[in-house]
Formats: sequence, structure tokens, C-alpha cells
Amino acid sequence: MITPSLLLLAGLLLATAAAGMAATRLSIFLSHRLGVLDRPDPRKSHRKPVAYLGGLGILIGFMAGVLLLAVVKPSMTAVQGGPLLTILLGAVGIFLVGFWDDVRPIPAWGKLCLQIAVASAMWFAGVRVETVSYGFDEAMDLGALISYAITVGWYVGLMNAMNLVDGLDGLAGGIAFIVALALVGVSLVILPSPEVILGAFLAVMTAGAVLGFLTFNWHPAKTFMGDGGSLLLGYLLATAALISSTKTPTLLALSIPLVALGLPIFETSFSFLRRAVERRHPFEPDRRHLHYRLLDLGLDQRRVVLFLHFITAFLGINSVLLAAAESRVLYINVIFLVLGLIILIENLHFLERRRNGNGENPTTPPQDSIPAAGDAPAREKQLL
Repeated sequence: MITPSLLLLAGLLLATAAAGMAATRLSIFLSHRLGVLDRPDPRKSHRKPVAYLGGLGILIGFMAGVLLLAVVKPSMTAVQGGPLLTILLGAVGIFLVGFWDDVRPIPAWGKLCLQIAVASAMWFAGVRVETVSYGFDEAMDLGALISYAITVGWYVGLMNAMNLVDGLDGLAGGIAFIVALALVGVSLVILPSPEVILGAFLAVMTAGAVLGFLTFNWHPAKTFMGDGGSLLLGYLLATAALISSTKTPTLLALSIPLVALGLPIFETSFSFLRRAVERRHPFEPDRRHLHYRLLDLGLDQRRVVLFLHFITAFLGINSVLLAAAESRVLYINVIFLVLGLIILIENLHFLERRRNGNGENPTTPPQDSIPAAGDAPAREKQLL
């Protein structure tokens, strides 16, 4: 059944997408005018300088969505005006952190400290995890210290997870778009509190802004989002998920959005664990991320991106189903999802060993599958 709320969400999605598209086109012009470009070199497949300010288009598109929401639904902005302003300021702040790193790379520890500062500001502003629900009517207060640690860890983890998967044209943007739509679905099936409704609007505005950006980011991309864009998307998704889930009657407040965000979170966790086992620096770049390993097995960029989008969509649909299910279903579903991802990684190991046994070099992908995104580890940039 189509309700006024669904029509408003759909209209906001389309309007924000249009604003994001116009803003991204403007960002491409500014990138070339200001010389903020990812220039070609022997390690990259693009042959011309590519605009590197796509994150600005996402930011402007999102801000346009907030302005439109204030016009068409003044009652919400009257009640949620404070949180919305805080979220906007945080979005601008984290974009500037990433943009600074794009223009003049900053040390990993400095970037991490700035991310923690933005996340801390959100916690002090009240956007935080305060309780853990372990039943439909029971919850446990976490206390200030644990609440702060979980909230900051959630923000920093998601921002860097989106930064890590931003390695191929359209990959990070497509994942963010699918996850944002999943968060809208989650918000629609759980308790209709003002916080959850705000989370739905934040998610749909994020989806619209990134959709406008994606029109210029499909392979071969005309613009890259840069660190400014990837950190911004991680921040917006973390905020929407946090706001949407804090009133959810589940075992763990963030369990459902964790499923929707399973791919980037699993990639980040697996990369850190792998480097720790190999006694390497946790932020040392390499080509062993899932999307690069698929490229090295012979898939081209478009197929790799579509495959990973399919996995994200599957996880997103599962998150919506879990939001409508009983809490005990969560245990079984999460176990099977984690096992599935582990099996996928193990199959990649098998295929790589098989290629090595045939005398092929798995580290040399086909020419048309060499990463084109300027945000990839091909730049040998640090994760943070």
C-alpha cells in the first residue's frame, strides 16, 4: 500500500538524486579548474586526468535534501532541527578531513585523530548508542564510557570501511546506495518513533545524493569521490543506522544494520586480521582485498562491481527481513551469513592456488580489469 510517507520518501530520493547529479557535474568543473585531479601513471588504467572532487557533489546533494525536507515537512525539522544541524556540521567536518587528505596527504594517526574528533562530537551531541536491547521489552544501560567507545568505534569503523572498498569505479558508491535503501526498509518495518523516521529520511537522502554521483562514476569514471566522499558516505551511513536502530527491539541495537553493512565491515575486519597474522602494519596497503582478488582471477571491473553489489543487496534484503522477524532468528541468520563470507574467501584461496598450479600469475589482471579508481591502493595510500 502506497502511503503519504512512502510518496514523500520517493520524492525526496528523486529530488536529492537530481541535486546530487547537478552538484557532481559542478564538482567536475571545479576539479579541473582548481587542478584537483587524479593524474594517470603507469599503474592506472585511466589515460586522462580524472576529477577528484566527487565527494563534494555528494555533500551538496545531501545538504539540498535536508533543505528540501525542511520546506516540505517543517514539523519534523521543528522537532529534529537540533540533531539535523549537528549531523550537517559533522558531514561538512568529515568531508573536509578527507578533502585535506586528498589534496595534501596527512599521516594515518592524524587522520584517525580527526575521525575520532568528529565521532566524539556526535556522541556529545546525543547521537549515540546508550542501551543494549536483549528482549522486546527489556534493555540494559551501557554507561557513558562503554557508550562512548561503541559509538566512536562504530563511526570510525564505518568511515574506514567505506574508504577501503572504494577501489573500483562505482563500487563504493553502489554499495552505499544499496545499504542506504536497506536502512530505509529497516526503518519502515520497526517502531515508528521520531528517531526512526529521521533515520529513514537521512538514509533516503544519502541514497539520492550518491545516486546522482554514480551517474558520473560508472566505469570509465568521469570523477572519483576521493577520501572526502568515502569518509562522508561512511559517516552518513553510520549516522542513519545509529539513529534508526537505537529504538529497535533486538538483541543488539546495531545487529540489523551490521548485516546490511556486512560486506565493507567484513572486508575491513578480514584485512586487519590478515595483516596482524602476517605481522604487518594494519594500515599497510595491498592488493588482497576482495575486489582486487576477483580482478586477479580474471573478472573485468564491471563484473566484479556487479557481483559485489549483488552480495550487498542480498545482505540488505536480509537486514530488512530481520527487522521484521523475531530476535532469535538473528542468531541463525548472522551465523549463516558469516559462514557464507568465509566460504567465499576460502574459494578464492582455492582458485588462486589452482591458477598458481597452472603456472599463471594471479597478480597480473587483464588490461581491461586494472583498477581505474584513484582512491584504490594502486595509489599506495594508507587506509586511514
